[in-house]
Parts: sequence; structure tokens; C-alpha cells
Amino acid sequence: MRVIVLGAGTALPQRRLSPASVLIESSGRNFLFDIGPGTLQRLHAAGVLATALEGLFITHYHLDHCLDLATLLFVLRIPQRVSKRSLRVFGPLGLKTLYRRLNVAFSGWLTPKAYRLILTEWNRQASVRLGGNVLVRAQAMRHSATALGYRFESHGKSVAYSGDTDVCSNLIELARGVDLLILECSHPDESKVAGHLTPTECGKMAQAAGCRHLVLTHFYPSLRGYDI
Repeated sequence: MRVIVLGAGTALPQRRLSPASVLIESSGRNFLFDIGPGTLQRLHAAGVLATALEGLFITHYHLDHCLDLATLLFVLRIPQRVSKRSLRVFGPLGLKTLYRRLNVAFSGWLTPKAYRLILTEWNRQASVRLGGNVLVRAQAMRHSATALGYRFESHGKSVAYSGDTDVCSNLIELARGVDLLILECSHPDESKVAGHLTPTECGKMAQAAGCRHLVLTHFYPSLRGYDI
């Protein structure tokens, strides 16, 4: 399994930090978690074509986590990049409405042409097995009303990704015993913002979950120069 943090930033423009996105590769299969602005460029730089994506999992519908969904669906229609495989997109309640409204706004240019687009909405807690070797679980997080975090398991390895969240028991349960926990870490301890985690809170959540490794992402400019 290979995990690439494509974007560790937020909606605020920062040098070297793109908005949220994480790529997980397992046995030649590619899965994307969140798709903030610029994700397609970061994906290309990582050597992965948009047509190689098998599944996309969106944590919530703030722009820094989902805006490049429109870009992805448009790219998959371009003749040189036409996808012939199915693309499965998972997200909280509202995914199908978001797609319909985006497609109307862009005059139908997001309608699948040569591939099948499968949209699945999850409410608070769900799971899906993809091709037998991949299991993805979703759990409600403490951020927007429908925000989800995800746990990815394949061939005995596991990764949990929080998306945006505040401290919550669901996060600990989702990440219990994972090999890698990817947490948002938005602001310093001294500048706590509701709905987001601070460095100390991230450490406590990781310790409570008993994960093997912790990676922090989603840095606001307030963390620049701060000793996390």
C-alpha cells in the first residue's frame, strides 16, 4: 500500500500547501480521499492519471475538500482522457444534489460519456467492500452536520482519514489500531477553533486510538513556524 498526501493545506492559498486530498494505492488500484482545488494537478505530479481512479471518497462539502470534483468529471470526458472504467464516488448526504447542481451550472459538461458514474450517499455510518480486497468504512465526524471520516483496509493494512473534525469518540473508534492515522491539525493549541483539531488534541486522539503512525494535515497559516 502507498499513501500520498496530495494536499495538506486549506482554502487559504499557501505556498507548497494545496487543499485537502489523499491518494491511497493498493495492488495497482487507486482511491482518492477528498478532492480540493488543485488535486488533479497534484495527482498528475504523482504519476497517476485521472482515468486510473477507481473510487473517490468525499468527507464533506466545503470547497477545500470537494471543488475539483467538477474538474475530474470534466477531464474524464476529454477525448484524450476518456475513461472507460466505472468511477464510484462516495460522500455524505447531499452528494447527488451537489452533482446535479454542478452539472446544471456547467451546462451538462459533467455528464458521463464513455464510463459509468456511480454516486453513493452515506448517512453517519456505513461500509463498502470494493473488489474483495478493499474495505472502506465511514463514521460521522464532528464538523459540518453530515461530515464523515473514512477507514481504508486492504491486504492486512489500514489507514484512517479524519477529514475535518473536532475531538469526538467516533474518531477514536474509526482509527482504532490502524497502521496510519491522517488527522487534520488546523490551528495551534492557543487558538482553538470549534470543528477543528489542535496539535495536542491530535496527539491525544492518536494515543486513545492506539494507531501505529500519525500524520498531520490541513494546516492553516496560523501554524506557520509553530512547533507542532
